[in-house]
Amino acid sequence: MAARKACGGALMRPLTPKSPQWDIFCRVIDNFGDIGVSWRLARILAYDFGQPVRLWVDNVHALAQLEPAFFAQHRTADQTPTHAPIEVIPWTHPAPPILPAPFVIEAFGCTLPSDYQARMPGRTVAWFNLEYFSAEAWVEGCHALYSPEANGLAKQFVFPSTLPTAGGLLCETSLHPERERFMHDADERARWAAHWQIPLPQTQGLSLLLFGYENAALPLLIGELQALKAPPVTLYIPEGRLLSSAAQAVNQPKLVAGQTLALGNLTLHILPFLPQAQFDRLLWLCDINFVRGEDSLVRALWAGKPLIWQIYPTEDHAHWAKLNALLDSISHELSPESRAAWHRINHAWNQQTLSPGDWQRFISALPELSLHAERTRLTLRAQTELASWLVKTAFERLQCATN
Repeated sequence: MAARKACGGALMRPLTPKSPQWDIFCRVIDNFGDIGVSWRLARILAYDFGQPVRLWVDNVHALAQLEPAFFAQHRTADQTPTHAPIEVIPWTHPAPPILPAPFVIEAFGCTLPSDYQARMPGRTVAWFNLEYFSAEAWVEGCHALYSPEANGLAKQFVFPSTLPTAGGLLCETSLHPERERFMHDADERARWAAHWQIPLPQTQGLSLLLFGYENAALPLLIGELQALKAPPVTLYIPEGRLLSSAAQAVNQPKLVAGQTLALGNLTLHILPFLPQAQFDRLLWLCDINFVRGEDSLVRALWAGKPLIWQIYPTEDHAHWAKLNALLDSISHELSPESRAAWHRINHAWNQQTLSPGDWQRFISALPELSLHAERTRLTLRAQTELASWLVKTAFERLQCATN
């Protein structure tokens, strides 16, 4: 089977009973990052490539929060979706005695059930370990390497990355055409905003999305936004961990979805938790996107807007190398001043030590950063797409196994 060579290519063949099945295993570790990536991958395999997918997840409730419409449409009496292009299997202990699929993905190093591993020889022809995103240089040498396992099979490591010789980024075939329509059709934006009850920003204003973890720098950021004389500023904060910091910053006991605060030149909207496709549109709507974690980072890159990434902190401080690697990998075409401003605000936001100068230099660089973000989107779109790489590699392994 041929893979999509670049994000946004033609759709693959429709779902058929003869299509080999995929098993994706996911443990919900923190927030919605792991399950968000796994669910997105399952959808791309099912709808773009016509592949039957079983998604094994240890927290079905988290997935139901992420994609309530899917659960409402396909759920059975036990509330578990089945008989759909994607079958959701509760990953219980012990695991259900289900025969392994020809293609197996363990997301982010989760260990497959031992009895499942024992049944894999003779049935599974491609076994992937989908790693966390990284743009660090060592990834290019480790992507696609094999590791022999105790059951006699070899597991292949897959690294999502902005680097051109690694695994690429997940991207639906429909994403970029949908983005273009949304960006250029005011009526479509208005219909979307009305349906999801999201107030649109002023036409000539500055709009920001703030999606992150708790952050002590938020009061200063809100103060800087209030201090802007022009243009008018619209700030969207979805429900999540940042709301407690936001409430303190605006001297409110609590902030809830649907609430709007007028703070001088700044209008603050508190939004409900949005499904993945609607979160994409919120990213497209805004001029600047503050995001957290990995799935939101990738979606912000596809939005083609300047972003500030709040990376999940690690005890060994390895997250700083990971943050720097991302910034370095996609900022080499910027002027020295804009590059320094963008690096600095990302560092300051993660250090929770944002200063007025950090913000002002970033705003001064915003015109160049906006053009650069769109160029970056187009560059990444031309590179390998992650699901395409998985499908191509899996079918090559299947062909070798059947010859």
